[in-house]
Amino acid sequence: MNFLPNTIDISKVQTLLYHFPDGQVLRLEIKDIEQLATLKFEIGRFCDTSDINGILHFYPHGNS
Repeated sequence: MNFLPNTIDISKVQTLLYHFPDGQVLRLEIKDIEQLATLKFEIGRFCDTSDINGILHFYPHGNS
């Protein structure tokens, strides 16, 4: 299942920041594309800054 929008080049993603509704952030270092593909996400929005700093932000529904 492809959960990422087609506009995100996942080969540039080095870190995923998962922003929780309470303000906390979980930082996941991504070593390879397969690792990113195994993650399961709920409904939410992505903010891709990987071209700038290698970070992909995820904001779950209710926090986006």
